[in-house]
Amino acid sequence: MIASLVNLTDYPLDQPDSGQYRSLVDSLGRQLAETGLINIPNFLTLNAIEKFNNEINERMPQAFYSEHGPSSYFDAYPGELPYDILNSTSYCMGRDKLLNTEMDTLYHWEPIRRFIAGITGNERVYLHEDPSNALIVQMYKAGCEIGWHFDGALFASIINLSRPTAGGVFECVPDLRSEEDPGYGEVREVLEGRSTRVQKYYMEAGSLTLMLGRYTFHRVTSIEQEKPRISLVLTYELRPGVHLDGAARKRIFGPSAPREPVL
Repeated sequence: MIASLVNLTDYPLDQPDSGQYRSLVDSLGRQLAETGLINIPNFLTLNAIEKFNNEINERMPQAFYSEHGPSSYFDAYPGELPYDILNSTSYCMGRDKLLNTEMDTLYHWEPIRRFIAGITGNERVYLHEDPSNALIVQMYKAGCEIGWHFDGALFASIINLSRPTAGGVFECVPDLRSEEDPGYGEVREVLEGRSTRVQKYYMEAGSLTLMLGRYTFHRVTSIEQEKPRISLVLTYELRPGVHLDGAARKRIFGPSAPREPVL
């Protein structure tokens, strides 16, 4: 039951016509537009946090250790860049490993799509039609990290499930680039440790993060102790029919990832 997963008292996703709901969406939408990132605390219930973590732990033997370098944005960057801080490492499970879970139920729940669409200023958002990339568990154990990067998608929706005891800090620079300006100069300042615009977030379990990732430069610092950082990425799109190409799917999710894009 969704009612046991989402904190419907503070976030009445099941009452879209209520004044509380409309006020909440309007307020969060303004914050996201102004800051490029919002973290919504206590979005999940304690029951959901426990349930999701149990589902993940049961499936962890199927996780793929994913290691990849910088995105194509940096391949086109003029001049030299410190590539050693752009690499990413994590343990990934795609939706094909998460079927028949409460996590998948939440991903498909229409009210959460309506909620996210409203906050991001879209009439509606669509399910991502990739067998792996639609719903992703990312676990960062000791030594894992996400290097600095931009997302290809306009926005990212992330459920935070476990905060590490040391390291694993989410760092970002919102609104660093635009469609007109790639922001090369500021990117270099961030990578060389000279930027004064870097923001730090310590995401608590049960919170929902929404980020305009296409324009927000971001990373997760290296995990320093054994307690992992665990997040669940809900991938929604602005149009139907979006999926990864096969090579990217296997690079991120491993050689056993499904070949065909099916919902």
